[in-house]
Amino acid sequence: MALLLSAGLAAASTVTVPVRVTFVNPVAISEVSALKFGSIDQNLADSESVTVAPDSTVTDPADRIEGGPQAAASLTVTATPGQVITIYLDAVVPGDGYSLTDFRCNYNGGSDAACDGAGYSETSVASGNLLVGATLSGGGTAVAGAADGSLDVTIIYQ
Repeated sequence: MALLLSAGLAAASTVTVPVRVTFVNPVAISEVSALKFGSIDQNLADSESVTVAPDSTVTDPADRIEGGPQAAASLTVTATPGQVITIYLDAVVPGDGYSLTDFRCNYNGGSDAACDGAGYSETSVASGNLLVGATLSGGGTAVAGAADGSLDVTIIYQ
């Protein structure tokens, strides 16, 4: 046994493996302004929709907007610059009488991209602006009055 053990040690090799760590600041998100569709005709049908793009461009093919401001949501994202971040939208809670779909995001002046479902990735800056747009589709059950909803925005480092 001693002979086998010394033969095994003679064939042994050691290598030092470096350990690399990068510490990053926690991602912080703060709301600057809400996603606004304004005042919409309560007779918005199931097949009709209103879209507010990340640049606040409005598409209203059925001419259902009656007034009030329309604007994309605006958020400030603070993160360690140069890191890959993924932006997710989930926990969408529409108000009564409509659904929210087709979320589009624009991070720090880049290109608009779908940001619901699997989310999308960007390279972080120290403090960037995230704009969020969506499509509101009629549910055929709207009644006059406020019908506010909500959604969660989650940003993680990759």
